[in-house]
Amino acid sequence: MGFDDERQGSTLSEDECWRLLEAKDLGRLAVSVQDQPDIFPVNYAAEGGRLYLRTAQGSKLLELTINSHVALEIDEIGTDSAVSVVVKGTARRLEKEAEIVAAEQLPVRPRVGTDKPVFVEITPTDVAGRRFTFVPQPH
Repeated sequence: MGFDDERQGSTLSEDECWRLLEAKDLGRLAVSVQDQPDIFPVNYAAEGGRLYLRTAQGSKLLELTINSHVALEIDEIGTDSAVSVVVKGTARRLEKEAEIVAAEQLPVRPRVGTDKPVFVEITPTDVAGRRFTFVPQPH
């Protein structure tokens, strides 16, 4: 990665990354269309080695349709350390009735009062995480 990786943090195993992904439900979805990056806060659920989210018609769904290559990041920040997990993969809108019925059983619910009827599945191609230990700051 760059300078002195040992002092900067440690790599999480893929199992550790999935445990963190399964324990959380809020992340940031990164997309890019025409060399313009965009980031959206999203609720998601991790199930069976995949991530699922709900959305509505709009820029997020449009951008996923134009370029299905995405990244999703979650963080956990404590007083002494922090972890970051990044999932890179491809996204697709669920279209088959059986897929939608199965996705409706997942614990992915919008936190805001808007209707999000479209389910999106992210199939990971890379899952990576890091744990960072904070250095005490001088007073």
